[in-house]
Amino acid sequence: MSDFEMWWWLWEWLDVWWAPRDDVNKVTEQDKKRIQENSQKAKQTAQQIKKDKKINNDIANFLSYLLKSLSNDQIISWIYNVFFKVKNPKNDITYLRKNPNNVVIIWIFAPFYVENLKQFNLFGFFDEIYDFNDELNLDWYIKYLKKLSWQYHDNIPIDKEEFLSFLLDVIVEFGLIKTDINSKDSLEFKKTLENMLYLN
Repeated sequence: MSDFEMWWWLWEWLDVWWAPRDDVNKVTEQDKKRIQENSQKAKQTAQQIKKDKKINNDIANFLSYLLKSLSNDQIISWIYNVFFKVKNPKNDITYLRKNPNNVVIIWIFAPFYVENLKQFNLFGFFDEIYDFNDELNLDWYIKYLKKLSWQYHDNIPIDKEEFLSFLLDVIVEFGLIKTDINSKDSLEFKKTLENMLYLN
């Protein structure tokens, strides 16, 4: 076989091998179904992103309002220490969280800001754990916090002592116990809170 014949044969073979399939421009039912499913998923994802953005915006607006409305600077300090700082129990190193559990922060204050929850479109978040018709008292609030913890805790450790101090200040600030609590009473009450919340 001459070089020319060999090249011709090779060219013919490649031409056949690289030739397009007859059905390349045909769209099968399976293709249509796959395109429809992908289109539906894309729409759902876009809707979810839009919804998440609105929810995140509502949460941010409420948190901004909450921080401005709190007159007790110590509570604001506790929010930072309890929810934005995390101590690694293995090596005792404290670091800042990139994403604190904003929803839990809001829910701790939710019973005291019912009208504002409606204003910021966050009222519906509480259907499963909060009955707005119940009388707000200490026992009810502790039960509410336990439900909150069981349902929405993000498994990132919170410093127990700081959390109890924060909680005590919140309870005093919003009138769930008498406000003239001294240091000894404070220690005893934190121990009671610890037992009520099963933190011991």
